[in-house]
Amino acid sequence: MNKIEFIKQNFSKYYIDRGPENGILQGTKYAGAATHCRACMNTLTRMLKPKYILEIGSMHYDSTVAMSKAMDTYLNETEGEIHSYDIKIGGYTGEGTTDHLPKRITPRYWYPYNTSYDDWKYADSGIVYKDFTNYTNDELHIKNDEILKEIAPESGYDLIFIDGDHSYEGAERDWRHVLDVCHKETVIVIDNIWDWRLREVRRFYDSLDVTKWDFEEWNDDNYPYFVQDTGVLLTY
Repeated sequence: MNKIEFIKQNFSKYYIDRGPENGILQGTKYAGAATHCRACMNTLTRMLKPKYILEIGSMHYDSTVAMSKAMDTYLNETEGEIHSYDIKIGGYTGEGTTDHLPKRITPRYWYPYNTSYDDWKYADSGIVYKDFTNYTNDELHIKNDEILKEIAPESGYDLIFIDGDHSYEGAERDWRHVLDVCHKETVIVIDNIWDWRLREVRRFYDSLDVTKWDFEEWNDDNYPYFVQDTGVLLTY
């Protein structure tokens, strides 16, 4: 049984509801349902028991901390690593803080891409690499690849969570990045595939010819109370 089948068959057995994410789905089959991303990532971490986790899109480190708490169930506090990347100090709203994060979490920053998503990044003082507008996306990709590989484990990450630029090109570039730092057993999670406002992410998810699952059966059983707005994928 591959890991996607394992998740599909056993997610309900491991799932612990930890409250909704900051959002309600709009415009799709599950419109009006609360998403539970933090609970999803906590559950997947407990199921898969990764030692190395990569997160693209830190926001307020809520999902990051949820994954770290899951790691506490099978590792001691000095074991395990979570590398979390964002483009802006404090995340999207600027209100996130790296104070008091668990020791295994390493906050990191990299370059934004020039895409149609997050227009605020062109004038926001919180962007760490403000010179990103001086480069093409191909040049930015090389820079981000170098940043990512500075601390990526040689063995590759065991679990990867993509929640960054939500344009089609942004999602595609994040995917290309993670392909360089994963291994044949890595599970990759793409967030925001069930919301019409972020339909470009879903379009990219649907374009991938890999083993994957979008939680539809699980969501059908739990709608309208709560659903998962994520997809899980294998690359090998």
